[in-house]
Amino acid sequence: MRKIGYRVSLVGLTLAVLAVSPAAFAQGGESNHPGAVVQSAPPPVPQRQSVPPLHLSDAQRAQIQQAVSGKDTEVTFTLKATKAAAQFAPQVGAKIPKGIKAHPLPRPLIYEIPELKRYTYLKLKGEVLLVDPMTDKVADMFPQQSR
Repeated sequence: MRKIGYRVSLVGLTLAVLAVSPAAFAQGGESNHPGAVVQSAPPPVPQRQSVPPLHLSDAQRAQIQQAVSGKDTEVTFTLKATKAAAQFAPQVGAKIPKGIKAHPLPRPLIYEIPELKRYTYLKLKGEVLLVDPMTDKVADMFPQQSR
């Protein structure tokens, strides 16, 4: 008898949740917040997370240059997967070609500059490219060596 009462209350709770969810959705959950997940408690949670804009100082760029200079991660165009990317002209906002894979930044650097934890990097054509891994777009770029 006890199990039946538990199951009835569980079914009732499930039906109540299902009845409230469409009502919450109809009240503007999606129209007010595009890409938001409808949930029972506000605020809506965005599905399309974005990385915050990256604003680095020259000193921070120099730290990154130094940290990645010892890494043998320069993209070469001799491999079959990267040959098609040889014509890629790096610029901020450009999407990196599919054959090129970005690398995680060194941990000590991330500890010093925490905003870098959401980015990866490439060394390509004499430039260091900081890449948003969610979109594969170049967020920032600067020369590998200080000029």
